[in-house]
Amino acid sequence: MLKVCSKKVISTIVASSLVFGLSTAVIHAAPKTDAKETGRTEQNVQTGVISFDDITVARYATEITLTGTVVIDGPQLVITIPGSKDTTVTKVGDKIWRYEAMIDVSTTKGDADIEIAAHTIYANGKHAGSIHTSAPTASQKIHVPFVTTTVVENTVWTAYDRSTNEFTLSYDEVQNWSVGDPVVTAKTMDVRGSDSTVTVLGTDLDVPIANQEFVFSTEAPTWVFDGETYSVTFNILITDSRGQTSTNSVTKSGLTPGQVNTISHSVTDDFGEITKSQEFTAPQVPVVDVVAVQLNDLQLSPERHNKNQFKVLATYTVLYSDGSTNNVTNEVLDGNIADPNSQSQNSSSKDFNIGGFTYTVTLTYHTGTMTYDASAVLKN
Repeated sequence: MLKVCSKKVISTIVASSLVFGLSTAVIHAAPKTDAKETGRTEQNVQTGVISFDDITVARYATEITLTGTVVIDGPQLVITIPGSKDTTVTKVGDKIWRYEAMIDVSTTKGDADIEIAAHTIYANGKHAGSIHTSAPTASQKIHVPFVTTTVVENTVWTAYDRSTNEFTLSYDEVQNWSVGDPVVTAKTMDVRGSDSTVTVLGTDLDVPIANQEFVFSTEAPTWVFDGETYSVTFNILITDSRGQTSTNSVTKSGLTPGQVNTISHSVTDDFGEITKSQEFTAPQVPVVDVVAVQLNDLQLSPERHNKNQFKVLATYTVLYSDGSTNNVTNEVLDGNIADPNSQSQNSSSKDFNIGGFTYTVTLTYHTGTMTYDASAVLKN
């Protein structure tokens, strides 16, 4: 017996909803009551168009959100973006869909191409893999900013701590990026004074040298008296930041004789000065012997002592080492000089001490006048 079954129009009601899968977002269109399959579905035609919104990836970003629009005919849209998560699609108009997808860019540096695919699937019982309508794959180029170089600029040695033997270096850390202006960060660092160089961000810098300490030498100083006060010369030992020691000679003047004098001295470098004091006891005023330094205005007079000898009288002025003078008149020189006439000679000579100087005195007899005179020559 032939059974005839009546045809029924089966209405499939589909509520607008999202279907999520790995790297895929699905949304259902409004309910439809047409079970008839179209020729377009069977032909797998590509009538969709994908457009994406421009995006500027921020520095240090680890995730970005891609957005765009798909114009396509079909009941349920699927967006496929490799590596995406939390992808959503929303129907905003007839055949117009908006999508949004989160992309991890934590391991991406520089330019990257992101493939965006879109197609619709059946919502009336066909298996999900059946193609309804698709769009040509779009490729969105993004640029993930990255640091191209990090360099040091504007280096300044700003301070030196003598107690710890450490310098302070101030500088700018400059990050040059693949796009946009550099990022400049002011920084400081401590550097050991014993180091000759330091490397900062790949740049070798010379470490300066400063005076770390100085002490007064234990060697005996040298004193010089100027008539009223003393000057003293002594050594100091300077140790620098590299541990090297040098000796400097220092002279101070105006020290009071016979007293304890406190002397202050400073050594200076580019980072300031070190000042220290030391006590020095100056010697007493030196005892200076006063001696005759010159004899002036010497006049000699012979005087008969006996028939064969003469005495010599001297008048003169003595200049002494302390600036004083002494005027001497008719001093009888020690010793006698022979009468040259008694020896049938014209002259006779003898050495005398006159005012502390040795002179050769010559007594001369003048036969024509029968007179005597005396002259003197300083003896070397």
